[in-house]
Amino acid sequence: MIPRVGCVVLAAGIGRRFGGDKLIAPLRGKPLLQYAVDAASGSRALCCTLVVGAHSARVLDAVDPRRCSVSVNERWSEGMASSIRVGLRAHANDDACIMLAGDQPFVTSADIDRLIDVWESARAHRRVVERRAADTWAVPVLYSRRDFTKMRSLEGDAGAKRYAAQQSQRLILVDACDLNAFSDVDTPDDLRRLNELETPRIRP
Repeated sequence: MIPRVGCVVLAAGIGRRFGGDKLIAPLRGKPLLQYAVDAASGSRALCCTLVVGAHSARVLDAVDPRRCSVSVNERWSEGMASSIRVGLRAHANDDACIMLAGDQPFVTSADIDRLIDVWESARAHRRVVERRAADTWAVPVLYSRRDFTKMRSLEGDAGAKRYAAQQSQRLILVDACDLNAFSDVDTPDDLRRLNELETPRIRP
């Protein structure tokens, strides 16, 4: 039987350091969040969920969810952990679930598929699989179902990476396709910097 692997795009935050509306700010002609949605939708994940929260109506007016179902986190102000719980509720019956941040535009469908490929190997079904670029590792992260209960107990801004760091004996790191994969946007300066990048830095 083919394992069920889902993907959650976490996009409920208000973007305070950006000054608001971060996820719908334009990057190379489309909203920042659209890149993560497109990566999830173009991947091998069986089903995808977009978790929105702050200014959800504006976000959904600006972004095409593609094949992602949409879940609204009414408690988004409680931090990232609340969005993880909402996403896991939508994927409670999956064998594994990938957590993907909505503000990392250089994560691709190929990155997500590689996580699934590694996890599907016979020896990895009870592991945590995470991408890395150079010396940095971060979301997206794939979690096995055995992790879901503990992840639901996270609170505040305790996110997917923090939980993964606690599972060091079970963690598998997989190289990202693009060395800029973990470039995210927290401030307007970050967005300007990403707009000025000439080409992706593809791993040789």
